[in-house]
Amino acid sequence: MAKLDVFHRYLHIVNLLLKKPASLEEINDYLSLKSEQDGLNYAISNRTFLRDKEAIFSLFKLDVQYNSKENRYYISEEDNPEDVHQRLLEAFSTFNALQFTQDIPNKVQFEKRRPQGLEFFRSILQAISQQKELAFDYKKFYEDKPQRRNVQPLLLKEYKHRWYLLALDIVEHDIRTFGLDRMDNLIISSKKYKKDKSLLPENYFNHVFGIMKPNDEAVEETILSFNAISGNYVKTMPFHHSQKILIDNEAELRVSLKVHLTQDFILELLSHGPYVKVLQPEALVYRVKEALQQALSQY
Repeated sequence: MAKLDVFHRYLHIVNLLLKKPASLEEINDYLSLKSEQDGLNYAISNRTFLRDKEAIFSLFKLDVQYNSKENRYYISEEDNPEDVHQRLLEAFSTFNALQFTQDIPNKVQFEKRRPQGLEFFRSILQAISQQKELAFDYKKFYEDKPQRRNVQPLLLKEYKHRWYLLALDIVEHDIRTFGLDRMDNLIISSKKYKKDKSLLPENYFNHVFGIMKPNDEAVEETILSFNAISGNYVKTMPFHHSQKILIDNEAELRVSLKVHLTQDFILELLSHGPYVKVLQPEALVYRVKEALQQALSQY
């Protein structure tokens, strides 16, 4: 069986076990059905399934466990994959679906805006892994000429179809965020750096919506009110991981968040127009009202 077909089999097993526990016989029955649909042979033996379990964990960090009492395999809800493995799972699943669809342009419409800044992604990821310094030309949108930057790379973050690098600027001696799409002439230095153990890059954006983090602003308890219809969207795609539902009824969805009041967050609120109302804090109420008044004054 070709390697690509094996990936298809992994995905079918994962999709089944994410829905419900299943015995090996039920897994094979499911694979038999998918074999007919895909025109391939996904049948597996006990030994093959054990190898598949290991491969699924290696690829997606999903642990296929066995319940001996019920004689069923399952994937625990607590074993949800990390973001990177979730994205990989989604990518494979999409690719798997497209493999068996003819005339894709007439049946599937993708977002035309592709993620920006992928040219240097691999090199930066390599530098982060090896703890090597980077140098690159960087041009801000509001400046005419690029500046040469020397940094210690810490973390790659995606936000709204763009990739950003969180890094310690060696000259400025502070943490900065750089858009990969504004970089040029990137070089990985042979010079290595030691990580500051007090700095945890993975926690840097914990209370940030977007990629802008203020240096001296406190995290604010923010309460937002949506009408019921808009609230359904907010429940299925939360603003932030700190989001908690306070009220959920036929008239209103009210949520609380713990975030910095950044421009990225305010722009997101404005994109919801009349379907969101800021209840607190007062500082955010004022800034949103001011932005709406400025927008109205243009018409």
